[in-house]
Amino acid sequence: MPAPLEELKVVDLGWIMVGPVSGRYLAELGADVIKAETGKRPDPLRGLGPFKDGRPGLERSLSYHLTNANKRSLAVDVKRPEGLDLVRRLVADADVFIESFTPGAIDGMGLSYDALADANPGLIMVSTGILGRKGTLGLGMSGTGMTGSAYAGAAHLMGWPDRPPTGPLGPWTDAVAPRFIVSAILAALHRRKATGGGVHIDLAQAEAGLQFLAPAFLDHQVNGVTAERRGGLSDPLRAPCGAYPCAGDDRWVVIDAPAADAWAVLAAIVPGLDDPRFATLVGRLRHREALDTRIAAWTQDQTAEAVEQRLQAAGVPAHALCHDGDLHEDADLEHAGFYRRIEDDEIGEGWIPGPQFSLDRTPHAPTRAGPRIGDASEAILAERLGLAPDEIARLKAAGVLA
Repeated sequence: MPAPLEELKVVDLGWIMVGPVSGRYLAELGADVIKAETGKRPDPLRGLGPFKDGRPGLERSLSYHLTNANKRSLAVDVKRPEGLDLVRRLVADADVFIESFTPGAIDGMGLSYDALADANPGLIMVSTGILGRKGTLGLGMSGTGMTGSAYAGAAHLMGWPDRPPTGPLGPWTDAVAPRFIVSAILAALHRRKATGGGVHIDLAQAEAGLQFLAPAFLDHQVNGVTAERRGGLSDPLRAPCGAYPCAGDDRWVVIDAPAADAWAVLAAIVPGLDDPRFATLVGRLRHREALDTRIAAWTQDQTAEAVEQRLQAAGVPAHALCHDGDLHEDADLEHAGFYRRIEDDEIGEGWIPGPQFSLDRTPHAPTRAGPRIGDASEAILAERLGLAPDEIARLKAAGVLA
């Protein structure tokens, strides 16, 4: 049975994460995703680590391979008129076009949705700006997921109350937004089946991030409360709920048992929790510090895995707080085939996370490494645009394909 999106043709003119991650989801579903890029100004993700064997190189970044797996690369200089024309012609034959430029920049290149839709009425175009293209701040607002996190308010909420905000690790909205983008693309494809018409999807990264902060927004709207950094306090209305120290270097277990049934079981296991002050949720919230101290005294001499196993067996929600080494060796992830082996001429063998979903009727094809710059330029131009070998050679000699 063919993959769900096997016939889909995608042109990915994004870089770093938000656009390329969205394109990878489509590639996992079988789409032919062409990454249009140039070695003259490489995708910055190629310069970010970690690098295989610790040696930097444009083809050695595992972050790049993770984000761009299963794609093909067309090396094209869009600052050259002929290069821009090649992209325009590819998009005229495409189903989906993804771009991650500063909002408005794509219009100045002659690749606005209105211009492209004239030649391809069924085109689904996606723009991934920080604040979108509308409103008083949209057009011209540049930035990455780091600035998107700041605008959404996530950066303000991360850290300790008496210290500066730390923000989420990395460009948070770059990782969040693709989940919304791909859903919107699939919905647009469904709509196109019925109407034949394409659409321009204007996705504001910061707005995607705001969806995950709705409780804080609503608390301010209803109660006038401004959410603040809480440090290690995971939820002010749940107790016990938090991370507790375990045996070993920086090892922790997370326990979340405010519900009456889970609390009753936990109280029967952990010494000292039969204190009358802890009998009700209100009491546990009022005496949270004493409660956490007693739980920590019980967990600190045990391994996180041992605490997890005992509490899970008794029906208490608990899990060891994983670090990257734990996830790399996790038996459940291994059983699910989460990590996929890739082969590349430059880095040799490597492992990256694979598809984050499985379809029982259409198993995923093997995960390929991210493309080398221009690794499929000739094939793409011959297949998609019908260019002859001598014309492709001319474009390469002229520096258009570079």
